[in-house]
Amino acid sequence: MIRGIAVGLLVMWSSMSWGAEYCEQLLKEDFRETSNIKLIYHDSGIILENDQPTIYKIKYGSPASSTGLRKGDQIIRLNQESISEDPIQAQANLANILQTSAMRDVDLEVLHPDGTTEAVSLVKKSFLGYPMVEADFIFKDIDIIEQSSKTSLDLEIHLRWKNEALMYVLAKQFNFRPNELNCQFRKQQELDQVLQKIWYPAFKSDQTGSSIQDIQYEQLLVTNDTDSDANFILKQKINYQINNKSDFSKFPFDHLSMTADFLFQDADIIVPQRYDPSVVIEQGNQILYEWNITDHQLECCKSEAYGIGTKQTVEYQFDLTRKYFYYLLKIILPIFFLVILSFSVFLIRVKELESKLAVTIGSLLTLVAYNFVFGDDVPKLNYITILDAWILLSYLFAGLSTFITIFSYWDYHREKQTGFYNTHDKKLRVLVPLSYIFSLAFVWWGITYNWSLSYTLTALSV
Repeated sequence: MIRGIAVGLLVMWSSMSWGAEYCEQLLKEDFRETSNIKLIYHDSGIILENDQPTIYKIKYGSPASSTGLRKGDQIIRLNQESISEDPIQAQANLANILQTSAMRDVDLEVLHPDGTTEAVSLVKKSFLGYPMVEADFIFKDIDIIEQSSKTSLDLEIHLRWKNEALMYVLAKQFNFRPNELNCQFRKQQELDQVLQKIWYPAFKSDQTGSSIQDIQYEQLLVTNDTDSDANFILKQKINYQINNKSDFSKFPFDHLSMTADFLFQDADIIVPQRYDPSVVIEQGNQILYEWNITDHQLECCKSEAYGIGTKQTVEYQFDLTRKYFYYLLKIILPIFFLVILSFSVFLIRVKELESKLAVTIGSLLTLVAYNFVFGDDVPKLNYITILDAWILLSYLFAGLSTFITIFSYWDYHREKQTGFYNTHDKKLRVLVPLSYIFSLAFVWWGITYNWSLSYTLTALSV
């Protein structure tokens, strides 16, 4: 028994030693791979959704890419026979035919998302394609900066791809067997050395005003494990700064949207089906205080020819709505209260001119001073927003109270009235506050709905 344990430990130590030696060889020896590679595939080019007979991805350059098949099509018949009613069983049967290298032509009937059906004859043949890369975008942090004009996104991106051709070359050069290579590189110097020798998926952004910063390679796994669906796994962290698309005219009831484009060249990108936008929304709303994420999408992949190669774009999108309670509580309500306070002059006897002027002018000066206090909390824009319009209307009505006070005093003596109040004050007590409230509501409606009744009816119907 002791001898068996000793032999087992010796074998394990020997295996670890050989594994470490292979990793050292990857670092030191030259096996440079071309930076623009194509691999031979033998499947149909159709990738199905998990547990569903629905097309999730069409490989670029595959036999399926030259047909009418598209992402979202549901396969309902195979070789003129209906597929299993059990979606899990149907997906398994279809994957066994479509996603394997069995050279077998098939006839499919698919149901398009628009409800139409189409019969497709698929000729399975080998094709040259770019490496399939699973790109997993892991959300870390989001920050709205530069007075809401930009968004700063912190992401961790995991890239997984299989390259059996390179594994074959490495096995011949270093003389290792299946499941013997399992190297993890974490030090920056080691990562740089290995990445200089292999092809790996790189991305950039060509959006105007956007930039990818602080790219940090965290880890690279190289393995020939036959049970793994990838030979290479590269983990990296980035900061992506994006120009926001927003309509500040509705501030503070505005919303903004942003799209981070990741442009991959000479790679066939696929997003993991396990990716869950609702989790990203929940994580983001736990971090953001001024904004609320209302929608998030990860769209993959727009393909287009680029010289002798191709490029694919992944769009990482957010829609956000501003949390306006802060502005309502700290700015709008205090200003509204100050203006309403200035209307109290209509309750003061007309002969007490000094007291009435003290109230109106005091309210107006307080408004001006208060405007300087919260000036840093609003965007610096060269057009009128809802908040700007409400502040200007508040100035107008606070100043109007002062003008009406003076006119009321003059009119009272001109008509030689004898009561405590001017005869018009009773009407003004109701008319002026209602005019103020109506003006605020009218400005909100006009800016929100572009001063268009038809636009209002359309928006409300939606």
